[in-house]
Amino acid sequence: MSNSDQSHMKQDCSNKRECLEMLQLILDGEATYEQKEQFLKHHLDECLPCYKNYHLEMKIKELLKTKCCGGQAPSDLVEQIKNKIGAA
Repeated sequence: MSNSDQSHMKQDCSNKRECLEMLQLILDGEATYEQKEQFLKHHLDECLPCYKNYHLEMKIKELLKTKCCGGQAPSDLVEQIKNKIGAA
């Protein structure tokens, strides 16, 4: 997004807490279609901090998904956990 594209956007969010909660719902796939549409199509077009937060959180989530998923826990760790569960 260029500086000219950002000029129409609010530089401060008046609903930081609610917006952060909505961002998490959207990124976790827990927001309704209507919530997602309203937030992504209307709020992000107007609010620069939320726009930046959304894209940062998306990049972090993608990075974690590609770098941290798919591996298996070491077999000795799995056995230790199973033993502790069985002993409880």
